Amino acid sequence: MEFKAVYVSWSEIEEWTKGIMKMVIEDKYNPDIIIGIARGGLVPARMVADYLFKKDLVSIKTEHWGVTATVDGKAVLKEKLNYDIAGKKVLIVDDITDTGESMKLSYNYIKSLNPAEVKTTSMLYVNDSKYTPDYYGKGLQKEQWAWFIFPWNVYEDTYNLAKKFMEDPVTVEALKEKLSENYGLNVDQVNVEEVLNNIASLKLLKKHDKKYSIV
Repeated sequence: MEFKAVYVSWSEIEEWTKGIMKMVIEDKYNPDIIIGIARGGLVPARMVADYLFKKDLVSIKTEHWGVTATVDGKAVLKEKLNYDIAGKKVLIVDDITDTGESMKLSYNYIKSLNPAEVKTTSMLYVNDSKYTPDYYGKGLQKEQWAWFIFPWNVYEDTYNLAKKFMEDPVTVEALKEKLSENYGLNVDQVNVEEVLNNIASLKLLKKHDKKYSIV
């Protein structure tokens, strides 16, 4: 197995984001503004904002992970904040803190904008990360790390994991076997054929009757 990959369900997303909500409430932290780290933190940030009844929701963008499960190098800030947060209490939200690079970079940047207070949170936190968020939905041991495929990146990650097996036309069933063997993916959690059909409609894959290949 190259590395483990896991499809994440919406019920798990709800469980983890509601876990964040409970920790924030128990801590009596009342942020004025929620900041999501794009791209992965955008949906969790919106959910947390809803649970906490916060209307001020904005985003910044960092880049660290490149193509699925590949680190680009040092985390960099790609999009800064176009919003005055001076004197405000801030809650930064991301999907996962694994290396900690993106969260640490985001925290230091937001801190430089003179907010009253900054706290951080992510749905998942791996305990050997270089940064520990103030709140998280679920803690993981280093050995539990996997490439988590969230509902908002199923197409991108499935494509990136599958295309190495698609130089020649392959059936859906054969491809599902490859994904299971190489990444431990539970392919029954998503409709792989539907995903491939929709990707093919974007001309990123070629469909040969009941087989698919990369363009």
